[in-house]
Amino acid sequence: MKKKKDLKLSFLYQIIVAFLLTATLSIAVTNSMITGDVFYVSDPVKSVYVLPQPQLEIISPEIKPEYRLAQIDVFQFVISFFIATALMFFFLKKFKGKFFFEFFFSGAIIFGAQGPFGLFLPQLYAFFVAVALVIFRFIYPRIWTQNIIIIIGISGVAASLGVNMNPIFVIIILILLSFYDIIAVYKTRHMVNLFKGMAEKGAVLALIIPQNILLWKDKFNIIKNKNRNEFIFLGTGDIALPLFFAASAFSSGLNVSVAIILGAVIGLVVDHIFFVTQKEKKAMPALPAIAFFAIAGYVVSFYL
Repeated sequence: MKKKKDLKLSFLYQIIVAFLLTATLSIAVTNSMITGDVFYVSDPVKSVYVLPQPQLEIISPEIKPEYRLAQIDVFQFVISFFIATALMFFFLKKFKGKFFFEFFFSGAIIFGAQGPFGLFLPQLYAFFVAVALVIFRFIYPRIWTQNIIIIIGISGVAASLGVNMNPIFVIIILILLSFYDIIAVYKTRHMVNLFKGMAEKGAVLALIIPQNILLWKDKFNIIKNKNRNEFIFLGTGDIALPLFFAASAFSSGLNVSVAIILGAVIGLVVDHIFFVTQKEKKAMPALPAIAFFAIAGYVVSFYL
C-alpha cells in the first residue's frame, strides 16, 4: 500500500478546493442567468432546456415562457474549438512578443468574470471590476492572483456556454475531446507545446498548484527557480468542461449538476493518483477520467 506522503495529498486537497469553489460560482451564475436574477442580463436566459415555470401557469395558464432554441450545437462547438487551437499555433509562430497573448488571455478572463460579478453588480460596474482584477494580476503577478482570476473567469465562461446547450450534446463533446486529449498529449504532444508556448507569452491557461500552500503568495518566477515537481498545472479546459456540463444540466435539477460536479471530483482524484505514481513525471491527459466520472454522475443522478 502506498504511504500517504507518496500520494502528495497536499496537491489534491488544493485542487479539490479550487475546483469546488469554481463550481459553486459557476452554478450560482447559471442559476442567475436562467432565473433572470442578475444585474447584467435584462431578461432571463430562456433556453429550450430550461424547465417551464409552474408558478406562471398557476397564476395564468395562458402565460407561457417564451423559449428560444439553444445557440450552440456539437458541430459549432467542436469546429470553434479546433479553429481556436489552430489560430493559437499560428499566432505563436507569427507573433514574438507577449502583448497579443496577454490581450487574448485578459479578454477571456474579463468576459467570464462579468458573470460572477454580475451576481451583485450592474453590468457596467461588473465589467470595470473584471478589468481591474485582470490589471491587478499583471501588476502583482503572484500564484494566488493567477489562480483567483482563473477561478472567477472560468466559472462565468462555463455558465454562459452551458445554459445554451443540451446536456446530451455536451456528453458527446466530452467524449470527443477526451479522445482528442489523449492523442494531443501522448501522440502528437501539440497540446503540451501549446500550453508551454502560451505560458511563455504570459498567458498561463491553468491553475498553478504548489505542493506547499504557502507558495501561493510567491511570484510566478519561483517555478523556474524550484523543482517543477513541486507544482501541478491543471488546465482551464479540465476545469471548464465538466462545469460546462453541469451548467447545461442545471435545468434538470440542482441535484443533477451536483452529481456531475462530484463525479468530476472523483475524476480529479483518479487523475492525481495516476500522475503522482508515475515513474517518470510527465504531462498526462486529465479530461478522460474527469469526463467519464462526470457523465457517470449525470446518469446516476436520475436513479437517485
